[in-house]
Amino acid sequence: MATSSRPYKLTTLVRRRSDITEQEFHKYWSEKHPIVVNDWLARHGVVKYVQYHTPLELREQCKFGQGSSQIAEFDGYVELTVPNIEVLKRAFDDPFYKLHVAPDEAVFIDAQGTRRTFGYEEVYIKDGEVKK
Repeated sequence: MATSSRPYKLTTLVRRRSDITEQEFHKYWSEKHPIVVNDWLARHGVVKYVQYHTPLELREQCKFGQGSSQIAEFDGYVELTVPNIEVLKRAFDDPFYKLHVAPDEAVFIDAQGTRRTFGYEEVYIKDGEVKK
């Protein structure tokens, strides 16, 4: 059972719009999107916002080990670390989301191809050390 001391993560698996290139997607996501979302997320209590860029070239390099033939075909994913789900609910209920964030996401993200997960984090190795 999750305790209040564990960080919670909203992970959003992202696909780019089919009418833009990988390069355009990653450039926009890195350079333009944070300008829109950073203050909004921080204002609502998001502890950490991380983008993971997974271009096809890197996904192709990951074909080894268990699940090697099942590499997820997403262009990237986002992790939002929060103390509780209420932080996320407040952020997405904020009119700023509908007026600014959602339209910006529509510039580069395929909303129908997006998937989410939500859960808590358990750390077993940190900074190269096994945690007990």
